[in-house]
Amino acid sequence: MECVYKRPESLSPYPMMFCPGCHHAILLKLIAEVLDEMNLREQAVLAAPIGCGGMTVPASNFDTIFSLHGRVPSTGSAVKMLSPESLVICYQGDGDAAAIGTAETIHVARRGDPVTVIFVNNGVFGMTGGQAAPTTPVGTWTITSKEGNKYVPLKVPEMIATLDEPDFVARCAVNNPKHIIQCKKAIRHAFERQMEGKYSFIEVVCACVTTTGVKAEKSPEFIEQVTKSDFPLGEFKRDGKRL
Repeated sequence: MECVYKRPESLSPYPMMFCPGCHHAILLKLIAEVLDEMNLREQAVLAAPIGCGGMTVPASNFDTIFSLHGRVPSTGSAVKMLSPESLVICYQGDGDAAAIGTAETIHVARRGDPVTVIFVNNGVFGMTGGQAAPTTPVGTWTITSKEGNKYVPLKVPEMIATLDEPDFVARCAVNNPKHIIQCKKAIRHAFERQMEGKYSFIEVVCACVTTTGVKAEKSPEFIEQVTKSDFPLGEFKRDGKRL
């Protein structure tokens, strides 16, 4: 029998710890595929956060380093400074990058440190029970906004794109084949630009099926609605030029 697909070498055989319907697993697989295709596994270092994103560590078959909550970009920048030949991936959730670590997010981008930030936006603090986050859409029910969140969500890529130093800034999703292909292309471009000394920021809109009441089989449809109304997909900056 012909083998048409196999696990990427950069992905560990350790069972995924993410909830069924969560998009973290798809995103991590895409990162692993790109590392394999670019032959960068031995150079890759993933700076992992506290929270759901921290479960990337046992699933990554390449070097990883844990960070304090919100400090992933600074940790990744330090790794890059000490090991310039490394391909540094700063993997963050919205609570990590847009709440607790907002200052780290902004200042690493402002300096244009040559790292790639992957920002997973599922609209809630998923690991701690589903509290409203800075990325929660208006009107969304959470355990801390039972009458609907009343605050406009923070649009992090749009904000990062206003800075001078970031080279590539985009928002993607992985809820259908078209978006998966687009996301993989964005990750590859970000890695290519990092190897040329450039900073990139990619937001990936995902669903938390455990704390928001969205059923796993409905998560792709849910993300389609969210990306059309609150977080439109696309590139905001490419090769240093705002789009």
